[in-house]
Amino acid sequence: MKSRAAKSGIGRSRWMSYALIVYMGLTIPTLGLVSDRGGDEERWAILVVGAVGDPDLQQAYLKELEQLYYFLTRQLGFARERVRVLFENPAKNPAVIANKSTRGNLLEVCRSLASKVKDEDLIFVFIDGHGSYDGKTYKLNLVGPDPTAEDLAEMINLIPARRSVVVNATSSSGASLAGLSRKGRVVITATKSGMERNLTHAGKFFIEALTDAAADSDKDGRVSLMEAFLYLKQKVEEYYKNEGSLQTEHPVIDDNGDGEGHDQFSPDEGEGFLARATFLDKTRGLIEEGELDPDKQALIREARNLERQIEDLKAAKVDMPEAEYEKKLEELFLRLARINAKLRK
Repeated sequence: MKSRAAKSGIGRSRWMSYALIVYMGLTIPTLGLVSDRGGDEERWAILVVGAVGDPDLQQAYLKELEQLYYFLTRQLGFARERVRVLFENPAKNPAVIANKSTRGNLLEVCRSLASKVKDEDLIFVFIDGHGSYDGKTYKLNLVGPDPTAEDLAEMINLIPARRSVVVNATSSSGASLAGLSRKGRVVITATKSGMERNLTHAGKFFIEALTDAAADSDKDGRVSLMEAFLYLKQKVEEYYKNEGSLQTEHPVIDDNGDGEGHDQFSPDEGEGFLARATFLDKTRGLIEEGELDPDKQALIREARNLERQIEDLKAAKVDMPEAEYEKKLEELFLRLARINAKLRK
């Protein structure tokens, strides 16, 4: 069997240089969703737990949602009005939960955000609870009619944000990945397929990754989506090992829009770039408080512009000759690496 790199026909040396750039350059704290005083990008979130029925499970999921909501709004600086929470029983915490988790309410939230979110914004969607798979179709168990993965994607895609993160931590969520996948989107699922139907734990470990400094593997003071995924993957494995039971969930990630989930990454397939450069936080403080000199502020703005050029290039890949795409992508990554070197001086 040919390697993935051989199949793509991409030279090993070129992709080795890409890999080095990704590991050494794209993890700098100025990349991802960088903001300066003149930036207009904002961050939005939709947090959903569907119908679970069991009172103990419902309470556990409520605690999970509250923890994530408060971390986003208190620690990561998400505006409260930009975080929408849907839960089976809103009366459990009406100060946090806006709506009952029904298909109609989720659609209404997405429609509402569609008129508010700008294309340079980030939308983060977190889904947990119970999912089902009948061998053909994934469905998210909500109160009332259950949406399919395609239904969920159609609703989320109403929101015009160019960059998005979708974490589906439900059982059978692997079957939703292809439907949710999209250029400019990082998708994480708790399972690798729809056949993994047992209760999952990836959701709580994803939240833990955001709040635990141990997830920050490169020690840059931030947790990228790649770091969060690798952390939750390890924690899931440890959980089942400690329980002495068969591992019934295997988290996967897709960040290049091909609809295929992986737990390891191949730069020759364009995997890992977006997840390593995507963060839920916003580094506005350093710039707004004047802690960086004007030259470094200019470098940060240049880095942000290059990120957007990379995303535009990825979106245009299908219409470009492969050699031209590779050449332009390499040039952009090299420019990012040079900026990184300057900022670290």
